[in-house]
Amino acid sequence: MDKTLWLRWRYPILVFFLGAIAIVYSSQPISLILFKHEVEKRLENIHLFYQERYLNLGQELVELAKELRYTCNQHDIALLRDTIEQSSGIQLLELQTPTGDCSVYGKNVRLIKEFDNSSASIHHENDLFNYSVSPYHNHRLKVQYRLPDAKLTLITEPVQNVFTQSEVCFGCTAMTLGRDGEEIDVFPRLDTKQYTHIASKYFGPNYAFNVYATESGITYVTESDLFITQLLLFFMLLSACLMIGLYRTPERTLKEMISYGLMKKEFIPYYQPIVDSTTGAITCCEVLIRWQRSDGELISPNQFIPIAEHNGQIKLLTNYIIEHVIDQFEGELIADSQFYISINVTPQQLEDDEFLTTTINLLKQRNVPAHRLAFEVTERIPFSDLAKARRIIQHLTDFGISIKLDDAGTGYGGFSYLQNLPIDTLKIDKMFVDTIGTNDIKSNILDSIILFAKHAGLKIIAEGVETKAQVDYLHQREIYLMQGYHYAKPMPFNEFKQHLQQDLMISKR
Repeated sequence: MDKTLWLRWRYPILVFFLGAIAIVYSSQPISLILFKHEVEKRLENIHLFYQERYLNLGQELVELAKELRYTCNQHDIALLRDTIEQSSGIQLLELQTPTGDCSVYGKNVRLIKEFDNSSASIHHENDLFNYSVSPYHNHRLKVQYRLPDAKLTLITEPVQNVFTQSEVCFGCTAMTLGRDGEEIDVFPRLDTKQYTHIASKYFGPNYAFNVYATESGITYVTESDLFITQLLLFFMLLSACLMIGLYRTPERTLKEMISYGLMKKEFIPYYQPIVDSTTGAITCCEVLIRWQRSDGELISPNQFIPIAEHNGQIKLLTNYIIEHVIDQFEGELIADSQFYISINVTPQQLEDDEFLTTTINLLKQRNVPAHRLAFEVTERIPFSDLAKARRIIQHLTDFGISIKLDDAGTGYGGFSYLQNLPIDTLKIDKMFVDTIGTNDIKSNILDSIILFAKHAGLKIIAEGVETKAQVDYLHQREIYLMQGYHYAKPMPFNEFKQHLQQDLMISKR
């Protein structure tokens, strides 16, 4: 009987041990396959997002070059502004001529810093002009078009990484832009680490994004998937069944993770006070969304908001946050007060009749006065239909909801928005407030923004105020509404409520 058992099981046992050894030693190639598949899937998402934006850059610059007079007069400055407002891929644009330089903020006002490295550039020549592409601060690309008598320099929108910071270890992945064997770093490789090329994705006929990773990075991302895969291989081997399909645990893309987070109510509002700096009283607050994962990790909005905007999930996120804010404050928003809550929205939401109807109906149903709510629209994404946006914003303002322009001066078309849309408040971005007391060229832009806002009769709120020197500087220019760490950091509701109650008690004394 024992011999029969041995004869019956000797080959399966031999196959099992040989297979087990093969599975153990296949950890690295299996991890590489799992990682490569995930990267290719995410690169496809990035490709869909950036393809049209980047392919249009050349044509936009060719058309601009034909119309420029290369004198940096008002005609040229207006063309630069129009190009940025209409382009979905250009964030900054400058013209340099023998008679002077100019940007969207005027003549001899330069925005783009010069820290080029010729060894880290991709050069290209054609019949119209020569150009080079190089990396720029904050994972953007700098493109310089050299014409016979002038130079056009543009900065693109930031490039999204394939992984969020929480998904990989520091320096474990990198991304480059390549053309004909030349590469520049978008997310740089560290000199102290060795990288393996994982995948490439072409953008147009010539350029491709390349993704690299270290061995530790591949292991970090695929560790749980590798364990499950090997466990299944062992089970199939042990059961002596033919493998009829490759098992792979479903890997949630960031879009799926956001949907899951909404379902599990992992998104929470944080509140940052906006203070009247002359009295110290809190006049309002801005709602800043945070993602509190089930494992306790807190994800900042710049890691998921751009993807939510691209996928259309921002509508669900905004509606969820508005309802959540009303639930937290309950009857306090109904009480007689001028305090209000400011929530960020996208231009596309202010072009959406459904968003208009949903917001108004919600406030009516919950008996919340409209003036207790304000919307901040960012310049990060351009409006596609200004006429429709004007109509919807007018409905909102007529109902009592005020509209603010957030991140003024950092994105698309702020000048035209303020001229064509019923926006009553301008928020000065932290980037410009940080220049106070420095020799940064943007300090001139700060004064220009303030002057423009005052001439336009707009309320002004300064964001990112962190020092007494900044407060004094803004006071000298009659800017009194401020937001920033000098007064308070963003905080969860319970902490903010105590902060607000203390402020109320002080004001009654």
